[in-house]
Amino acid sequence: MPEKVYTPEMINYLREITPGRFNDEVTAMFNQKFGLELTENKMKSLRSNYKIRSGITASVRGSKANQGKRLFSDEQEEFIRNHVNGKSNKELVALINQTFGQQVTLAQIKGWKANHKVSSGLTGYFPKGHVPINKGTKGMFNVGGNKTSFKKGQPARNHKPIGTERVDRDGYVIVKVQEEGRWDKRWRPKHKVEWEKIHGVIPKGHVLIFLDGNKQNITMENLKLVTQGQNLQLNRKQWRSENPEATLAGVSLTQIQAKVAAHKKEATPVPASVSQN
Repeated sequence: MPEKVYTPEMINYLREITPGRFNDEVTAMFNQKFGLELTENKMKSLRSNYKIRSGITASVRGSKANQGKRLFSDEQEEFIRNHVNGKSNKELVALINQTFGQQVTLAQIKGWKANHKVSSGLTGYFPKGHVPINKGTKGMFNVGGNKTSFKKGQPARNHKPIGTERVDRDGYVIVKVQEEGRWDKRWRPKHKVEWEKIHGVIPKGHVLIFLDGNKQNITMENLKLVTQGQNLQLNRKQWRSENPEATLAGVSLTQIQAKVAAHKKEATPVPASVSQN
């Protein structure tokens, strides 16, 4: 099987998203962007061929491998970064567990902060004559200990309900479809969700394209199911257009091209043996 040809757009995008990210996340983003199904091992080879490095140290990679999955979701990490300043690890753990209903330990939050270079700004020492901030405010800082604290099961203030939509960095509309699971399971591209409501699960080896190139024009008339090979040819030959009919013509050309290639393969004669007895 011939090796896939990657366009300059693909390689430039890979160089942009790789720094600071683990290989599984890079693979998922790359596949979603270009409608591919690369494995993590294939992505490692691709990055190696183009000398694209994440910059993540071996110790951090080892920590992730031992952990098996991310400790926090993107939403939770953003919450922590917004609330870490001025809080001890113990206070931060209590806030996280109360807000998200988790059972994070002190050791886990210490490790996460070290790996992600997140600091509370605290030195661990009080200057001489320091007056505790909670002096005379009994219960105010006791997370969960008074009526103004988070209640068990209470959603975070930045919680997004199922059905919430937003536009991601690549211009796709994504929609929240469930509360639990990994980020890419909770949030899915809306065009895929809508298409699957009518046609069922997208077949393996196929992707959806926007005929007019507008990723936010999510109508059945503007969506076209093509193979990954066709999608790659549309990119390589620049057979996409803002005119849906022109893009459909490009899809037809990829189909003709595939049939011609298959016919040539079938018609190629098998070489006769050079040795005669």
